[in-house]
Amino acid sequence: MAFHLPTLAQIGYHLLYALFLFLALKLTWPMYAALRRRHSGFGTVFNSVTEKPEALASVSLRDVHGRTVRTTVSDREGRYRLLAPKGEYIVDVVKQGYTFPSIHITKDKNDSDYASILPSSHIIIKDYGAITKNIPIDPPTGTRRPSFWSFRFHLNKHLQGFAAWLGPIVAVAIVAVDRFSIITWLLFAVYLVVVLGRLISFKTPEPPFGTVLDADTKRPLDQAVVRVFETRFNKLLETQITSTKGRYAFIVNRGSYKIYVKKQGYKSVMIKFPTVKNNGTLLVKDVKMQRLAAK
Repeated sequence: MAFHLPTLAQIGYHLLYALFLFLALKLTWPMYAALRRRHSGFGTVFNSVTEKPEALASVSLRDVHGRTVRTTVSDREGRYRLLAPKGEYIVDVVKQGYTFPSIHITKDKNDSDYASILPSSHIIIKDYGAITKNIPIDPPTGTRRPSFWSFRFHLNKHLQGFAAWLGPIVAVAIVAVDRFSIITWLLFAVYLVVVLGRLISFKTPEPPFGTVLDADTKRPLDQAVVRVFETRFNKLLETQITSTKGRYAFIVNRGSYKIYVKKQGYKSVMIKFPTVKNNGTLLVKDVKMQRLAAK
């Protein structure tokens, strides 16, 4: 069987097809990255120039009186999670040499892979739950910008959505027309693996809060007292009063915990969390409370 070298036209055709697939993946990456981060239940502190996550950045909330009410430190992947009651706060983000708020990425100028940006230090929290805004911080002057090969050209979210649907359709159409080309099939197979990998990597996000409910009516119960104890020494760590939507939330480190829920006219409930394996774990669970029998 004779072996024939590909012609220049065939090489050019396959290079153009490979370029199309690369662009289809590259230009829709920000939409995928934004969805993945939103489903993670965390916010990310990131470098506004390189877009790399920044570890060991201190993130804290101050109330209108200037008192620090919550504080945490971003992990090695730049992730952080903060909880606070309903209210108005100022966010402080501190890392040596870096500045916040960013002047490179703002609410009106966001060409990054990150959605749901916290553009300023002011934030209003409407109910209990985890704060998952992504926070850009500006690096020291002279930080090296991304190279040509990591270019940052971004479509807006509507064009990204259109490209995400159009890319597979065009890719399949080209394979159907050129169905006898092994190289085309191989390129399409690589593209398909990446797309399927993105789809199956999505996880259903857990709610960033627990809800206390009436067991019969399923309505949220406000003004319920929720306390979290460290089990080993039976130490009270924090007390919260549920909001009008019945919400509460705690963040704990590794250990063993129990939550007590109490409300007048209802049977008290205890929930055990015998093994919490990770620091910064969101300790929440929906609670159904039974009414006490009328005397």
